[in-house]
Amino acid sequence: MNRSILAMTVASLLSHTSYSYAQEVSADETMVVTANRFEQSIKDVISPITIVTKEELELSQVKSLPEALRSLPGVQVNSVGFGQYSSVYVRGSSSRHLLVLINGVRIGSSTAGEANFSQIPLTGVERIEFIRGARAALYGSDAISGVINIVTNYQGESIAEVTGGMGSHGYYEAGINAASDLNENTWGKVSVSVNGDSGAVSARTSTDTTPFEDDKDGYDKASVVAEIGHQVNDALQVSLQGYYHKGNSEYDKTNFDFGSFTNVIQPNAESESTLYNFAGKAKYLNGSYFSELTLAVNADKGRDSNDLEDDSRFESERNVATWLHSYKLTNDFTFAGGLEWNEEKVSTTEGTYIQESRDNKALFVTANYVVEQFATEASVRTDDNESYGRSNTWQLGASYKLSDEIKAAANVGTGFKAPTFNDLYYPDAGNPNLQPEESFGYELGFHGYHDSVEWQVTGYKSEIDQLIAWAPVDPNNTAGDWIPSNVNKAEMKGIESSITFYLDNVSNTFGYDYVDATDSSTGKQLIRRSKHVARWNLGYQLNAWQLDATAVYRGKSYEDADNTNELEAFTLVDFAASYAFSEQLTVRGRIHNAFDEEYTTQETYNTMGRSYYLNATYAF
Repeated sequence: MNRSILAMTVASLLSHTSYSYAQEVSADETMVVTANRFEQSIKDVISPITIVTKEELELSQVKSLPEALRSLPGVQVNSVGFGQYSSVYVRGSSSRHLLVLINGVRIGSSTAGEANFSQIPLTGVERIEFIRGARAALYGSDAISGVINIVTNYQGESIAEVTGGMGSHGYYEAGINAASDLNENTWGKVSVSVNGDSGAVSARTSTDTTPFEDDKDGYDKASVVAEIGHQVNDALQVSLQGYYHKGNSEYDKTNFDFGSFTNVIQPNAESESTLYNFAGKAKYLNGSYFSELTLAVNADKGRDSNDLEDDSRFESERNVATWLHSYKLTNDFTFAGGLEWNEEKVSTTEGTYIQESRDNKALFVTANYVVEQFATEASVRTDDNESYGRSNTWQLGASYKLSDEIKAAANVGTGFKAPTFNDLYYPDAGNPNLQPEESFGYELGFHGYHDSVEWQVTGYKSEIDQLIAWAPVDPNNTAGDWIPSNVNKAEMKGIESSITFYLDNVSNTFGYDYVDATDSSTGKQLIRRSKHVARWNLGYQLNAWQLDATAVYRGKSYEDADNTNELEAFTLVDFAASYAFSEQLTVRGRIHNAFDEEYTTQETYNTMGRSYYLNATYAF
């Protein structure tokens, strides 16, 4: 079998490095847009980038976006289960420093300041592009540790299929996926899915690790992804894209009792999330000139309730307008840039924000030069925010092919994180004088591509100044009022590495990350970050069978800033298999946490034990 086809078939999530061997083999055909906001060959991208394909998501049988991200280089996911709150740390930075896009459009909560990873659907996803390192010079706020772009665009392939499945804890799933050319110049796509379970126990008591056996926390979700597009003429293409998601999750709320200095657990809490993003796009391509206009609206709305308190609602909406341009001056040199405007609006039942809306205007330019063994890129951007003023960022990158099989690459750049509405204007607590968090980072990496071996190693270091931290107004009265200030500084340094071997119909990948993320003022390790993460994946194809085994090891971490409360190291092992009975029918099965590892990524919550899942897909 052709190696590139094999790799695309049997590689699972852990087999990604800067990009998979299959993608390197067919690099001329593999195009990405996230790295520099215009389409380019993946072989010309200087920063480390990972592509997760639809086929790989199906093979690994992950049930959520956090699961899909868990096995990628540089990533640590803290999650207590499907449908529950999840945080995603990239290279030791927090979720607030990771920008998330849907088809190139920024999403996420303007109040919390991060994306709701557990509620972002995998419905209709064609691929996930994940670039690591600062990209604020192209995207603005949040893009300090990296950018994740979830792509649902129609891929030109006609599909009509239904899926159904079941599993442990009352898990269920059902969905339909259809896409096709409607006529010679028009296409359409729609994907619908529902899933959920009756729940596993999530909370721990404040004194020991005994869970509430009679309080199981379930969830249910429903998602729709749709697109319709039309090729107006040879140069102009227009489309409408959208997704809508609604989810409900039960959980055990933990509040800290400053009187007894213990965590007080309030069972029977429920969280309701409504997310949507609708975008209209017009693309114009004429020779060497490309232009894209995007108008979009998205929202992140949440409601929390429990038996002891009234409902609490936080809602944010964002209007976006982006006009991108690129021009290929020569075969080697591309110049690009864009104008961007967004308006954010927020509301809450917790009171009235001093300011409930703000806008941000931005201009950026970028240049790329690729000739023979050498490639360079440079970007600058300026953002003018109504709340706190102007932020300027820049980024430089260069790569050089030391030989036909080995490439060296270096990047350096700045980034920033805008203070959220909660930071600035939370009722009776915000600080309107806050400034953005600012970062500076650099990296050096080497990548090798040989006949049957692929490897990569990247070292990086970054610093984040003016970190926003909430603290009591009176240090001697921690139960009193709290406000945020620009007081902290953090340093992240580490190494990402992996090596993949291909032999006939087998792929074998080993990966290791070293992450030293510390509070610069104390030298202590940042909470819930493991210094050592190791990954292993084995993929195997035999006729109609496809088998996959993955293991992720995370070293110890700490629950507290003083590093006195240790979270133990753990190893998770998953097995997945699929069998194609025919071209139409495929049956898949998965064992999650196969060895029933007892572990936690957050002290007050349990995680899922051994779980079983089975589903079938029928294509018409």
